[in-house]
Amino acid sequence: ENDYGFYVSDLLSEYAAWLGYEVQLLDDFLFRHRKTLPENAVIGIDVKATGSFGLRWWYNAKLPGILDKIKADVVVNLNGMCSTSARQPQILAVSDVSFLENNAKPKAVWKKLVLKNIIAYSNAASSVFSYSQHAAGVVEKITGRQKSSVHIVPYSADKEYKVWQWHEKTLIKAEFAENKEFFVCTLDDKNDELWLLVLKAFSKFKKWQQSSMQLFLLPKHGIVPLKVVDKMGTYKYRDDVQMLDNLTEKEKSSLIGCAYALIHLPGNDADLLPVAEALQCAVPIITFKTVSLDEYGTDTGLYISAIDHEVLGDAIIAVFKNEEERNQIVENAKAKAEEFKRDDIAKSLWEMIENAVKTKQPA
Repeated sequence: ENDYGFYVSDLLSEYAAWLGYEVQLLDDFLFRHRKTLPENAVIGIDVKATGSFGLRWWYNAKLPGILDKIKADVVVNLNGMCSTSARQPQILAVSDVSFLENNAKPKAVWKKLVLKNIIAYSNAASSVFSYSQHAAGVVEKITGRQKSSVHIVPYSADKEYKVWQWHEKTLIKAEFAENKEFFVCTLDDKNDELWLLVLKAFSKFKKWQQSSMQLFLLPKHGIVPLKVVDKMGTYKYRDDVQMLDNLTEKEKSSLIGCAYALIHLPGNDADLLPVAEALQCAVPIITFKTVSLDEYGTDTGLYISAIDHEVLGDAIIAVFKNEEERNQIVENAKAKAEEFKRDDIAKSLWEMIENAVKTKQPA
């Protein structure tokens, strides 16, 4: 559920390993280093609690003990929560502001705790960061932190995502699509109604243009909803639709990189990683506009006005029939991708961590 937290974890682990740090999960670390601790290490700690009481106990009783045991210099909290009793400097990532700015009533327990305690968490952290200028502004407003005191660590794509050359695209299309053009759509595994909406939109496109164009549906977390699987048995254009799960990162990057366009309907304000991936591949985006998404994808795609199959179908038709506009979007995407270079973003995150360590007060 916390896509931004997983992204930051991967980003931090990659950069730390490149710097020569040992990267380990806590359980592996304690098992391997019972007697000696490496001088430079990044330790991943899983939050082993789910309920409200368990989470509060874990952060304010269990976590401080773990940090003292491993002699941590700083802790980076990835899901909007942090300890109010730890002695070490803490950095706080706010992974989604959708429920914060709307003062909604989220179902997830951790989101309820963030909504209730975000000011206390912010006060306990030496640094706070989020994924966009809009998100940073929301956090500043809610927590009362000084203007521009919330850092921005935007999404960036893995290095597997690139602008593919013509001969590379030819091989990939031969492998996955019988040498046919295709759209790619990333979808939330749990939202089966959204899957059905996309299928209806694709039907509108196929009725308008009786071509061999295909549609690849990629579940965000590797599971296709059963309701959609059942529906595909009677879907008129089922021979032109592929539901691909359990893809490797290289396979996913090659499909997005060779797509005619990426269709992405964000589940919340922070659902931006597919957009960053498409930008790095210079692939047009068909999406529903959110405030943060507009920061990432200005002039790099077509924005639909409502999550409706008729509106989405019209957008798919539009990007297909206007080749000149699509080519301009591709060039815009190449330019925009320069703002989201993974190495630069990782470096800025690491500098934030180093600054937190430098300001650590002696015990």
